[in-house]
Amino acid sequence: MKALYHKSGAIGAMIAVAVSTAGCGGGGDAAKGAIKEGAAGQAQAQIVDMNKPVTLRFWANPGKTIFDQEVGNRIKQKYPNVTVELMDPGKKSLQDSLTELITAGTVPDLIWLPNAASVQTIKKLGIEYDLNELIKKHKFDLLRFDAALLENVKNQGAKGEMYALPWQSGPAAMFYNKDIFDKFGVTYPKDGMTWPETLELGKTLTRMDGIQYRGFDPGLYNHFQEEYGISAYDAKTNQASFTTNPKWKTILEFLQQSYQLPGNYPADKAIGADRSGFMKDKNVAMLPWAAYFQPFLDARKEGLNFNIVSLPTWPDAKGQGSASVGASLTLTGTSKFKEEAFEILKFLTSDEVETANSRIGFAPAINLPSAKEQFGKELAGMEDIRVSSVFYNKITPLPIVDPLLETVSQKPFFGAAIQAVGKGQKDVNTALREAQETANKAIQEEQKK
Repeated sequence: MKALYHKSGAIGAMIAVAVSTAGCGGGGDAAKGAIKEGAAGQAQAQIVDMNKPVTLRFWANPGKTIFDQEVGNRIKQKYPNVTVELMDPGKKSLQDSLTELITAGTVPDLIWLPNAASVQTIKKLGIEYDLNELIKKHKFDLLRFDAALLENVKNQGAKGEMYALPWQSGPAAMFYNKDIFDKFGVTYPKDGMTWPETLELGKTLTRMDGIQYRGFDPGLYNHFQEEYGISAYDAKTNQASFTTNPKWKTILEFLQQSYQLPGNYPADKAIGADRSGFMKDKNVAMLPWAAYFQPFLDARKEGLNFNIVSLPTWPDAKGQGSASVGASLTLTGTSKFKEEAFEILKFLTSDEVETANSRIGFAPAINLPSAKEQFGKELAGMEDIRVSSVFYNKITPLPIVDPLLETVSQKPFFGAAIQAVGKGQKDVNTALREAQETANKAIQEEQKK
């Protein structure tokens, strides 16, 4: 029986390269049994002597530059006697990389999980570790975290196990080209808009004026699914949900309206998230996207005049934003240095580090207004960006589903169904029915493996 997980909704790895490194204060002089005043104003017992030299293997896949910025340099400054050995998988998946490391007898002590759902991978490999005992022993306050992020992690354990800690959130926003709005004298979008309202606004900007301007591109399709908190299949019946859950029809009808709006079809006839049209060609007025800013800031140097508003939401789910594609942190059951590793987890999820990472563009997982207010402060070009829009919506909890079954179920919808409907080749009901049939066959094949 396959393990269940919270469907991530991440489409590819979306990690921005931050342009500066924010230093962390504090020294590594707390001895065993000492009490250290945490950044949140709560005294926490430090159980282990962090002055004692120790080497911790840390698996992480964002690359050495980002790892050093967010993790390596911060640990080195805080705990100079702790040596962190980065285990970079390169292009290998989490499962393939960890399988090789387990075989070689070099299992990491700490793992930077791409998302909470990745807990299921380490459970499958048998290197998971329930943090509950350490959480209790260290009097670690879980209520510091965003409730939805915490729920997504907690639900990875069937009996209340806590296999990881939330670390980053993965919010989204709607980027808009101010020059296009100014050119046609249209009022800028605002926070709290719905998808239908956004499409109506896009209609006023879809015009031919020397070039064809597209008022709205749907961007990343996963946002539509995540805001409804739905899965592509029913975990109780192991059947696709495209014809049984009416939310899928709502999503596909909206995409149909978006692409069949006269003049709003992509110029190259290829349906897909048109970030190039927004950033390079500058002929797309509005683009919903993950709230990582470096590519947009780079485009700003080439003349892109943009700002953001909150990601639009569904009328029947107002304020319910996309699910988190942010990272979680964990330690492994095979680690010989669990106490030291947990001290590192506490440090990386502290107000101090969460705030410092927020300043270089990585949204925090904690409920600390000041950390959110400082989002992107050290990214050049963010001075006039409406940062509050990034955190306008709530994070949506996700249903617990089988990771492989969810993946094979999604493909027919996000692939053939959207392409056929967007191009006007099939009606919505036919596309949904065919996606249902294809997904059900894929589920059956996956279950035979």
